[in-house]
Amino acid sequence: MSTSSPCAIDPAMLGSIMSRVRTQASADPFSNPILLFALDLMLRMDRGEIDLDGLERVVRQLTAETFADRAERLRNYLGETAIAANERALADLLERKAREGGFEDFRAAISRVVFGVVFTAHPTFSITLDLARSLAELATNQTVTGVALDQAGRDERMEAAAQVDHRPPAQLSLEIEHAWVTEALNHAHDALEEVHRTALRVARDHWPEDWTKLEPRLVTLASWVGYDQDGRTDITWSRTIAARLADKLAMIERHRGKVDALERAASGDFLVSLEPLAAMLATASAAVARQIELLGAAERDPACTAAFGRAMVSGRAHALVETAPMLASIEATLVAAPDDERREALLAIRASLRTHGMGLAHIHVRLNASQLHNAARRLVGLETEPKDPANRRSYFNIINDLLGRVRPLTISFESLMEERASAKRLMMTVAQIVKYIDAETPIRFLIAETETGFTLLTALYYARLFGVADRIEISPLFETEEAFERGERVIEEALKSPHYRAYLEQQGRLCVQFGFSDSGRFIGQMAATFRIERLRLRLAQLLERHGLAKLEAILFNTHGESIGRGGHPSTFADRLRYAAPPNSRAEFERRGVRVKEEVSFQGGDGYLLFLTPAAATASMRQILGFAFDVSDETGNDPIYAAPDYSAEFFATVQQEFSNLVDDPDYAALLSLFGTNLLYRTGSRPVAREAEEWGRPSKIEHPSQLRAIPNNAILQQLGFMAVTLHGVGRAISKDPEMFQAMRERSARFRRAVQMVAAALDRTELDVLRAYVSTVSPAMWLNGAGRARRPARAKALRELARLTGQLDRHDRLARLVRRLQSDQLWLLDAIEPAETAPRRRLILLHGIRVAVIQRICLLAMEIPNFSPQLGVTRDDILARILELDVPSAVERLRLIFPHDEGVADTPHDFGEKSQYRPEPALSYEIEHNTVFAPMLRLYDLARRIGTAITYEIGAIG
Repeated sequence: MSTSSPCAIDPAMLGSIMSRVRTQASADPFSNPILLFALDLMLRMDRGEIDLDGLERVVRQLTAETFADRAERLRNYLGETAIAANERALADLLERKAREGGFEDFRAAISRVVFGVVFTAHPTFSITLDLARSLAELATNQTVTGVALDQAGRDERMEAAAQVDHRPPAQLSLEIEHAWVTEALNHAHDALEEVHRTALRVARDHWPEDWTKLEPRLVTLASWVGYDQDGRTDITWSRTIAARLADKLAMIERHRGKVDALERAASGDFLVSLEPLAAMLATASAAVARQIELLGAAERDPACTAAFGRAMVSGRAHALVETAPMLASIEATLVAAPDDERREALLAIRASLRTHGMGLAHIHVRLNASQLHNAARRLVGLETEPKDPANRRSYFNIINDLLGRVRPLTISFESLMEERASAKRLMMTVAQIVKYIDAETPIRFLIAETETGFTLLTALYYARLFGVADRIEISPLFETEEAFERGERVIEEALKSPHYRAYLEQQGRLCVQFGFSDSGRFIGQMAATFRIERLRLRLAQLLERHGLAKLEAILFNTHGESIGRGGHPSTFADRLRYAAPPNSRAEFERRGVRVKEEVSFQGGDGYLLFLTPAAATASMRQILGFAFDVSDETGNDPIYAAPDYSAEFFATVQQEFSNLVDDPDYAALLSLFGTNLLYRTGSRPVAREAEEWGRPSKIEHPSQLRAIPNNAILQQLGFMAVTLHGVGRAISKDPEMFQAMRERSARFRRAVQMVAAALDRTELDVLRAYVSTVSPAMWLNGAGRARRPARAKALRELARLTGQLDRHDRLARLVRRLQSDQLWLLDAIEPAETAPRRRLILLHGIRVAVIQRICLLAMEIPNFSPQLGVTRDDILARILELDVPSAVERLRLIFPHDEGVADTPHDFGEKSQYRPEPALSYEIEHNTVFAPMLRLYDLARRIGTAITYEIGAIG
């Protein structure tokens, strides 16, 4: 091996190597440019031309570039980001509304909530909050404090981004996620308050005698953070209560800040009139802070729960559980306000109270349908699943009869401590929130995997049992293939119960949630968007058919921001129209059904749109522009005039992708590295390690994964199958019609833009290169060409080990399957050969070399007899799957590195000439194998963050 000093390398140098090998490979259908690049990089490292320090610097530089590009794409996604320009656009929008009719028309228009922003706690926190702030600041040219960002500020943020590790916090907790959402919510509230103030000013200009009667509402803000219990047990009732109290205290402090500002500039009667309002808020703040303190003590010591419970009960009178005292005080203060500016400020507080009550956000709790079924199992005598055809009717009749006889029970916080059934405990938690935190704001009760009306009646039964049926909005989540097929029949089945129908009429709304992400990973993203739209249309028909058109339909889309999970890659405006197509919205309007659209902003990716005042204002402008849509896309889109073509196109995608999902080879691909190429991006606990360490558990079917890791794995392997697979086959059936629809149909083109964006971020050679890691032939061919005996031996051992694992043939077969469909797709859509695409492929190429380096380094692990229940081959198998930290942890136990024990100065009463032989130390292995392996593995994950930036989101 050469001992020459490493040369300086940079992205341009490596990029030129990649360009050269890609050019060479284009003339050779049997070669893979990614593997050729990795081989070139490995040889240069062997010769000492490139060292790990230099490679880390290159990755750091590439990551900074992708970070800057991510900010630029966010800027383009939002469109106009200047606050003044967006506020003018909002004023123009509201001015047009004012001119459409008289005062009562305007009041009706702005007093109705037309859109819901929902911040969910999905695990997409791929960077720290500080980095996310910088990204949003660069995108909007404004700091999080609202100060304009000049070039010096931009340079400062980019320099900082070039120096830090781009990864999430090492200890990513629910509390950290809550800090994120609190910041995003505060900016969203500021933007929404400006919307309210603009509406009031427009009304003041048109109706100076009546404008103070207005209570603008327009948009609601909601949160899942601390409330989503689907699939996790770490969010206890106390953590949910703690999150709700924290949200309440944050809102109280917001109001205090507004009132304090008024007091500082007030005098005379107006100052006197503000004092009760200020005192009320100060008292409430102290009461809620004390409740939070006592709850913290109870979480540390359950014996303290009783003291917390007493504080909640006794503090109810002071903690502003109802808004009526504040609203009355505001009305009294309005009378003393000396001018319109002060009246406007007070009316903005009133509007906030009317919209959000005593909380920074509405809350959405969520659990799985199976949890409700388990709670009701003995109650109803469930011996099979509720949808079992042989028992379905009897189960339904039993729960319906119970609904007619149920009487509310009183509960206490002790009841929460004692209850073991998660569904009942969650409903009881809701009851305690209603009693002691916020008695007025409705709470959404989301039920994942709802496939039968029985599930909805069971939720209603427990809502009545615990006295909160008038405060919760029971919402099925339709995300499975069966739910899309018969979602409206699930609701129709529930409507057979007079109790459910009466509940809906009392609520005045029907709430439904659609899951793009889970549905997309089972039937394909393109099929999911079509099936969701068809279900929306059928729900409109259902409401009209059952005489329920007077109900408001709340249609909630949890579709995320990533290409793979449904967030549109073009613009924010297109994203909203992708999730809620104008044609389906018009269908509800045609049938006289009012609609409130809701959209999720998921985790760290989604919160970016609200992390600066400018981003929040731009987002609010886009949202209201969509809600007051005057689009000409309805009624003249040719895709709706060709229902046979669209039905067959998307059915083909669904069939092809569903078959792929059920292919065991596809599960093997997801198992290749699993989630080991990524940092942990959420607070959800890591699955408990199996008692027998040995070989790691394998993914037998994608249903074992949640949507985000499923899609993130595919993104990191360079092939975004969830969006792409099946589309090629669908196109091949009628290529001319496909191109015609792509050109003429806004709805179809918007869907195809998703495919094109996914294709831009997909490269089959990248996937092949990752798969080749477990190819015995690749390692054996390398052994045949190796010049050094030690290298040849290591490569032969890798060939032996990967042969024992016996995975490559399955994965190669799957790659051929994906390629077959992709060839049809490439006939119709060409990926854009842009600088970001070239950089993305370069990042993958570097990581393939890093992974190969880890594999070769692993061959230097000394042989050992089976220890701690594992063999050397067990360890090596883990490393080939990139479960490096776990493997190294075991290796450090098997090969201890004794640092030595200092001589003890103690007097034992006698001298000794004997000294034991030094303990065997594996310092060399620790320094030359274990530590470098961990360093390479961390480099692979850091490349994963850069790839996430290039894609635009995680999962």
